[in-house]
Amino acid sequence: MMLRERGTTATIHIPHITHNLRVFKRLHPGRLIAVVKADAYGHGLAHVVPALADCDAFAVATLEEALALRQLAPDKKIILLEGVFNPTEMKTAAAQRLDVVVHQDYQIKLLSGLSAKSGVAAWLKIDSGMHRLGFRRELAPDKITQLTSLPAVKQLRIMAHYATSEQAHCEQTKDQRQLAHDLKSFGLECSFSNTGAVLNQLADPAEWVRVGIGLYGISPLPQGPWGADFGLKPVMQLSAKIIASKRIKAGGLVGYGGHFQAPKDMRIGIVGIGYADGYPWSPHPSQVLVEDQAVAVLGRVSMDMMAIDLSAFSAPMTGAEVLIWGPGMPTEQVAKDLNLIPYALTCGITKRVKFNVVQ
Repeated sequence: MMLRERGTTATIHIPHITHNLRVFKRLHPGRLIAVVKADAYGHGLAHVVPALADCDAFAVATLEEALALRQLAPDKKIILLEGVFNPTEMKTAAAQRLDVVVHQDYQIKLLSGLSAKSGVAAWLKIDSGMHRLGFRRELAPDKITQLTSLPAVKQLRIMAHYATSEQAHCEQTKDQRQLAHDLKSFGLECSFSNTGAVLNQLADPAEWVRVGIGLYGISPLPQGPWGADFGLKPVMQLSAKIIASKRIKAGGLVGYGGHFQAPKDMRIGIVGIGYADGYPWSPHPSQVLVEDQAVAVLGRVSMDMMAIDLSAFSAPMTGAEVLIWGPGMPTEQVAKDLNLIPYALTCGITKRVKFNVVQ
């Protein structure tokens, strides 16, 4: 079969995004924030945003992401999860009607420099014990008083974050659930729960939940259940083509370092995808699908290529499509095989991978 292209393609199924949003709206009756940071977790911001029109708000990490999102969603609430870092960014956020998360005293000072007409919506971030962003929980009353006294703050809400939502009954999660209960006593709207918390039924019906990876059909629960078990559909399908095929003798070494040695005479295929495309280098074995059949990845993945076992096929299979992840080869399974998290896979897709958007 003559090859016409390398064929390394990420196919994005737009209807699956809308379907997944509906699933989460059934799981959570309250407000839903669609997290679309990191170019919508590698799925393409411009492709994803129109399919999420029914969400209550969007959230991103950086101001640059928020400005790009504002062009796509001129009237939607946009939450800046890391807040701003200097007076210019604060003025820009106010001008663009961005909600700002406040997790450091310098950000309160930046808000104090704005006039009442700025009308900023702020989210006070409380450290849940993850020790990433947020004020210590005992400082919450004082910070609420400071922020509500500022003329520029038109509305204040509270935000925290579950660090171990995939473990619904561990001690850290129990402590963080107690924190969420305590913070609700201030009478402000709150947001505590992420995708894992919603799937594990930890979310309070009245809170604003922040759903990220789940919107793309992927569960963050490392031991399962996976996305399909909740009725979610995978949005991204990553594929490439077999660009070469050859037979090797028993004892032949494959790839850098010769980490795979053929136990018998066998046929191998070379696939046009590697870590420069976004398939991670890992010392752990993994699989791909060829004609719906799982086959092993052999040896080390290279920058531009990987080797796979084609011993089960009588033909060379050159030019055949290889499913890297997607329907039949869940992203969660690939991540587990590689000893990674699913986020690292979709967010790692590089610019040289072609995108095919299915409406």
